[in-house]
Amino acid sequence: MWEKPPPPPLLRHDLATNCDLAFVKGDANYRCLLGDLAWDMIDEFEDVEGAYFPCPVCALRTLKAEVGCEIEKGLVERANGLDEACSVNGRFGVVQFSMGAGGGVVVATD
Repeated sequence: MWEKPPPPPLLRHDLATNCDLAFVKGDANYRCLLGDLAWDMIDEFEDVEGAYFPCPVCALRTLKAEVGCEIEKGLVERANGLDEACSVNGRFGVVQFSMGAGGGVVVATD
């Protein structure tokens, strides 16, 4: 994933102008969305990716890698208490949403 080039400008433009809501589904796609970087679990999704995505975005994933954000410390501790491998075995998941860089405004074009 670290070798993956950034999305082409035309794709970003298409998402910004033609998409009311994008879904990013699955662990690998989520990790790509976050740059597969070790964010602090309490960092806000909006700050990590949401404010940069060209349209509103909803991320759906089961936890299969130790990459994530905006998960309250208490929930992480609780999940670790239930299952030490909670961040990598797919037992738990998250749903995250952001209005995106455009604040959810879709620009109409001719």
